[in-house]
Amino acid sequence: MPTPEKTVDSQTNLPARELLKVYDELTALNACNAFVMQALAAALAHGGGLDERSATGAVFCTQWLNDRTAELEQQLKNIVSQAYEKFGSGNNIR
Repeated sequence: MPTPEKTVDSQTNLPARELLKVYDELTALNACNAFVMQALAAALAHGGGLDERSATGAVFCTQWLNDRTAELEQQLKNIVSQAYEKFGSGNNIR
């Protein structure tokens, strides 16, 4: 059976764990975004532009990136709200 101290510690670390998870997801999202931007820039730089299939893929990919970014922003807002609820005005948040 967990001790009350361990329970408090695990509850205190919950926002930190969630924040690390969001950080990992944000890092992966950033890598995907960079790949898409480089591919688009290369296609445009070579003057050929994008064929219809590539353009359709780019539209779907950018929509996914936008949706995922919005989801991560909401997750971060939720984590910050939880931290403020736990620690008060934010003076104890590090």
